[in-house]
Amino acid sequence: MRFCPRCGSRYEHERFCPEDGAATEPLPDAGPPKDALIGTLVDGRYRIEAQIGEGGMGVVYRVKHIAINKTLALKLLRGEMAKDPEVTQRFMQEAQAATSIGHENIIDISDFGRLPDGTAYFVMEHLNGRPLHELIKRGGSLPTADALQILRQIASALGAAHERGIVHRDLKPDNVFVMQRNELSNFVKVLDFGIAKVASAKNKLTRTGMVFGTPHYMSPEQAAGQSVDARTDVYALGVIMYEMFTGRVPFDADTFMGVLTKHMFEKPAAMFGPDAERQLGALEQITLRALEKKPENRYDSMQQLVEDLDRVLGGGRPRGSVAQRPSVEIADALEPRTKSEMRIEQRLSQTQPELPVAKRWPYVVGVAGLLAVVGLVLLFALGGKDAPPTASVEPATASKPGLPPLPQPPANAAAVAPLPIAPAPPETLNPVAVDSDPSGAEIVMDGAIVGRTPAELPRPDRGERVLELRLAGYARELVKLTASTPDMLRITLKRPAPLAKKPVTKTPPQAKPASGRKRISSEVVDPWAE
Repeated sequence: MRFCPRCGSRYEHERFCPEDGAATEPLPDAGPPKDALIGTLVDGRYRIEAQIGEGGMGVVYRVKHIAINKTLALKLLRGEMAKDPEVTQRFMQEAQAATSIGHENIIDISDFGRLPDGTAYFVMEHLNGRPLHELIKRGGSLPTADALQILRQIASALGAAHERGIVHRDLKPDNVFVMQRNELSNFVKVLDFGIAKVASAKNKLTRTGMVFGTPHYMSPEQAAGQSVDARTDVYALGVIMYEMFTGRVPFDADTFMGVLTKHMFEKPAAMFGPDAERQLGALEQITLRALEKKPENRYDSMQQLVEDLDRVLGGGRPRGSVAQRPSVEIADALEPRTKSEMRIEQRLSQTQPELPVAKRWPYVVGVAGLLAVVGLVLLFALGGKDAPPTASVEPATASKPGLPPLPQPPANAAAVAPLPIAPAPPETLNPVAVDSDPSGAEIVMDGAIVGRTPAELPRPDRGERVLELRLAGYARELVKLTASTPDMLRITLKRPAPLAKKPVTKTPPQAKPASGRKRISSEVVDPWAE
């Protein structure tokens, strides 16, 4: 268990607090805290038995419906979010929309309500299984067949939600539950639809311009505070694919903002080296396409991603990619008949070995001689009587007087393809640490807030990148980042220059009214002045 030293929230394993972005710390082992709700009866129907989960948005309890004796799960919103009427209403609407999808891989929500203190809750089905992050943590990476089975179910559930205009916004292994159902050992349930939207609404009311959530699974546009759509979930699923296949996330850093910066500006590293025992082939292409920085370069829908996964399982390749040999693990995951057909297709598609040069030489000579004869016959037919007499064709191997004989290739010579030259690894550029005096200034890049000073930003390998530092009460400062920028920049913010006072012009005294009445002046006259 971990806790946030800034707001006090507790989490199972989050490294950064989704509420304020602070790094979490291990919770001292003081025993489980007493929960006053355990043993109580909610709305006369649900008896709270035990706490089974906790996160940034709420607490999950195992409850028993006393009328039908059915075990369910009850989730309470926590903190300021539970008391805010607008946030609670949006949460109810989002949860109702998510459960109305009716997909078997989406958690079923059956009831809503409020505690006597106004805290909102909802009741959902109780799941006997474990979250996906525990499977990844236990095994480091999942077998390819199991990973594909889980991924297809996640994509199918999200695709159904996207068709109804619902974007998850907070897809991560914590929100994917894997359990046994009938004969399927990896049956998936996707949780917490709409939670991220409710959280963002609450955060906009309290901390404008900040980005909250789980940084390791955020898309670049989400990290920059821009609008999101279904392709944001495609990116998050790409991060999960990367983690399921490799056992690690594609981007990691020591700070919340450091992770977001890598999402926005760095490319993910290759999933496996060329000498690794495990190779994914086309599956790596699918994963990296889902992780494209620009939304228009990713899959437009979950359906497209599923279609590419099915092509790879069938021995094909993704759309728009070059032919690749499927990995051994993928072949082993196929049905026996399909696997045999795939191996036959691989053997048929392989290029036949070329003949040795010595055996090819007579064929080359014969073809050259035949072409020469055909050319002379055509020339004679077109030129009529003026055509020159047919000349004898000398064998290509004959040597003319005065010229050295043509070099003959050795009998055992074989065509040798040149070895490919591995490209040099790209040079890693040190990030630039940007700070301001006073600190806490917003860092704006391309119209989006990417953090506050102090912060580390990636150094551009070419060209320049312009940053704008903004802090209330100070003039804005522009900073340029280039490949030659020092590793540390400290910008002193200046107060804006005071506005120049306008000169005061005295109004000449007005003439007395023509009526002859004495004009009463509003000026205070000193009777003792001379």
